[in-house]
Amino acid sequence: VYDAIFQLDGGLPFAREDTPEPLKDAFAALLETLEEVAGDGVHPGVFTEVFWAALHGLATLTRAGRLPPEYAEQRMELLVDRLAVL
Repeated sequence: VYDAIFQLDGGLPFAREDTPEPLKDAFAALLETLEEVAGDGVHPGVFTEVFWAALHGLATLTRAGRLPPEYAEQRMELLVDRLAVL
């Protein structure tokens, strides 16, 4: 299911005018959570994209067995602590 949702090309446009509203709404919810911690001079949308990309990368690499599993929780805490609490 993860692959189908996040890795396979479903033909949906992202970050464009014709992006479907449910996708825009999902991004807006994440943006609302992170915009206050983006930092001075940082575009909140770009910050949210970087945070999302880091989460996606961690999930993809972990699922593929490319990262040692014993540090999975520490990686997630580090990402959230450093990026979401800047």
